[in-house]
Amino acid sequence: MGQFYGLNVLRGSADPAGFWGEHRLRRAGRELRRGGVRRVLTPRDFAWWPLLERLGLRPVEVDAFVRAQSAPLALELLERRGLAPDRATVALRGLRAGRDMARTAEQLCRRVRSLVVDAPQGGEELAAWLRREFGIPVLPPGEGCHVSLCFHPDCSRREGEALELYGPRPRLAGLILSAARLREEDREDLSVLSALWEGGKLRPGDIKIT
Repeated sequence: MGQFYGLNVLRGSADPAGFWGEHRLRRAGRELRRGGVRRVLTPRDFAWWPLLERLGLRPVEVDAFVRAQSAPLALELLERRGLAPDRATVALRGLRAGRDMARTAEQLCRRVRSLVVDAPQGGEELAAWLRREFGIPVLPPGEGCHVSLCFHPDCSRREGEALELYGPRPRLAGLILSAARLREEDREDLSVLSALWEGGKLRPGDIKIT
């Protein structure tokens, strides 16, 4: 047991190189599993995930962390493209208008001119709530936009600049999420940032967009 930026972790190490490398890695993975570990942080260039997954270990998912930053990411992207938010339209696209999409919409509706809500499940209900609560124009899915926030790989459209807020390697149109107070090798590692965010060790003010 140890500490990782204030987060309690169970540490394991193994050198995967050489003839016995796979054996050492498998043994370390089994020890982690016996310790109750399900998710692990590894170096960025780690190439042995199939082995760990067979042992029941998986990487830290980054979706929730990235989606929590989706409104600031959209506003930053508009600024970098020379577009004033109060003159811009942002689209929220996905299969379902879940909590992440609703939170992002609420944050953006105070800043942008209009929103597009494109979600077959719950999208109409979210759009009606936004109009009722905030009086913001919410446009139908077919309308154009300046930035698309995609919450699912099966988004029907990707007009304007697209931020893909899903999967192990989200595509953020060149934007980078970082935490300056971490060591250099960890500052831009989304898995590290996600683990610390989930554990309450990073505050919104700690996250920078570069």
